[in-house]
Amino acid sequence: MAAVNDTVAVALITSLSTLAAAGMAGTASALTTGKQLRHQAALAREEQAAQQAVALRELRREAYERFLTRADAAYRMLDEGWSAPDDEEAGRREAGFAARRALDEAYVRVRLVGPEAVAEQGAGVVEAIGDEFRRQARARRASAEAEASARAEALRTRVAVSEEFVAEARRALGASG
Repeated sequence: MAAVNDTVAVALITSLSTLAAAGMAGTASALTTGKQLRHQAALAREEQAAQQAVALRELRREAYERFLTRADAAYRMLDEGWSAPDDEEAGRREAGFAARRALDEAYVRVRLVGPEAVAEQGAGVVEAIGDEFRRQARARRASAEAEASARAEALRTRVAVSEEFVAEARRALGASG
């Protein structure tokens, strides 16, 4: 009977060691798989963050370009207004209002995509264009000499605020400027 007990003991020990080995292998496999899954999740988060940054940059670029296009259209209206005959005043006022409205709409988008520093510079452009339209209307009511002086001042302001906006937009886009 001792031989049977030895055989059972050996079989029991063999079974237990096989189960223990399987358990350790399973645990090691689970730990390795968990580590791999955590690493893949971290890579996925990094990839998603990079994609979001690229998307935001592109959204900003589009908003800035639209804003500058609308500002340029308003500047063209102003340029035409400085030399237009007085009998075209009503049509120019309507066209000027439409140009400022389009600029305001583009500016709202700039404010949405940010950053705040670019939005502040954009506000300066919007304000300067509005001021120039008002200055132009006042100058047209005044003498030709005052009109020339007002136009020169308006052009200096136009260049300054546009350059400040572009410089801030470049910084926001990460471009050297």
